[in-house]
Amino acid sequence: MSSKSIHRIQDSVHGLMEFRGMETLVIELLRTPELQRLRKIRQLGLAHLVFPGAEHSRLVHSLGVSHLAIRWGRRLKEVANDHFISALCPDESTIRDLAIAALCHDLGHGPLSHAFEREIIGKSFDRDLWFKSLGISSTHESLKKMAWHELVGYALLGWKDGQLHRLLEQQENGSSERIQGLLLGDYYLPYITKILSGDIDVDRADYIIRDTHQTGVAYGRYDLDWLISTSNIGIQKDADKETWMIGFDSRKSIRVIEQFLIARRAMYETVYHHKTVRSAEGMMRQFLSRLKYVVKDDTNIEVADFVKPILKIIRGSAIEPAEILKLDDFAIWVLIDSISQSSIKDETVRDLADRIRARDLFKKVPVSTEQINRFNRNEGAKEKLYEVIKPYCRGDSKYYIIEDVVEFKMLHKEPSKKVCLINPHGEVEYCDSHPTFDIYRNKDVEDLRIYTIREAVDAVAKFILQNQ
Repeated sequence: MSSKSIHRIQDSVHGLMEFRGMETLVIELLRTPELQRLRKIRQLGLAHLVFPGAEHSRLVHSLGVSHLAIRWGRRLKEVANDHFISALCPDESTIRDLAIAALCHDLGHGPLSHAFEREIIGKSFDRDLWFKSLGISSTHESLKKMAWHELVGYALLGWKDGQLHRLLEQQENGSSERIQGLLLGDYYLPYITKILSGDIDVDRADYIIRDTHQTGVAYGRYDLDWLISTSNIGIQKDADKETWMIGFDSRKSIRVIEQFLIARRAMYETVYHHKTVRSAEGMMRQFLSRLKYVVKDDTNIEVADFVKPILKIIRGSAIEPAEILKLDDFAIWVLIDSISQSSIKDETVRDLADRIRARDLFKKVPVSTEQINRFNRNEGAKEKLYEVIKPYCRGDSKYYIIEDVVEFKMLHKEPSKKVCLINPHGEVEYCDSHPTFDIYRNKDVEDLRIYTIREAVDAVAKFILQNQ
């Protein structure tokens, strides 16, 4: 590929994104089915039911992340020359690898992303079963800790019958394995991997700005250009070793780091954890959970062929990479329509499907986290609550109460993920030890909410308050 070649893409967030020389492989990879699938998965899941502009896909986000990886890689290439011999500095091939890894970081997400993974896959999914079905033979320790979507993305990169794998290998033998390693944090320049995963990384750097732009809120803005310009490389000295790490200039970056952290928290409070968004996600979880129960007994549900891989997973089977390509939001909405209009005997699953289709969403019950906690400690109260709402339900009342745990972590506890500051002597300190960030160190949030049918909200609130 000619070093003079260049591809340009106009983006609503980053403007004109340029991919030069080796980086143009990113554009070639976009035409593969593995990446095109992401065009049919919304970045924000069900948030479009509240923020109508939030229709952007995981593909456009992934492309933005790839663009930022190139920008960040070029900056690190500049500063590395002050520290290392040329062999230890990022070069054009390093930046290309970063761009491809960034492009593929969300490759394995399923329909509705996190809601589907939480309810249908679960945290304790049968890893060996999925390893076998996806054709994963690696024994890398990180694979044992990966979330399901990360495991699927890893498998798609190594899928020998897939176009993505073939295109990477045509470019250079061993490319796909190298990108897999990079996403696992394993690369010949160890310090470079931090821009892909951490408190401040290219993923968050894109989605905070992009989601702000698409939803129309004003809270998630920060100075991206200045943030990248202050990135640097420093050395962390321990008793027995010295480690080179990526961080930010402590003299210039404090305010932009603070701005970034506040922007991210604001987006969680106003968009990702918006009460109506969480209600819609909760209803989808209830629908999928009930469907999982129903399909165990009813094997005659009529659905289109491209929806069948979802049903296989719901029934507890693992699927192969070719079937993964059929997992997208379109398929799950067709599934909802099919269930809603079917003759399936279970009225609960049909009613939940009807409500989701019609955007007849559950309402938040006006009780506090403390009141819910006291209620939950009252033995037997929850079972009685199901009886309270039973007259308002068309199906099993257990599926018409959603208890939602809202969690947010301001800063990672794991050292490898923490934001680093580089002092004038080139030494590293973690930002959470800097006085400016004292107020953010313990800003983790855990909140409880309850949602139910709008007609039952007053009855549920009254019952909870009377039974604390």
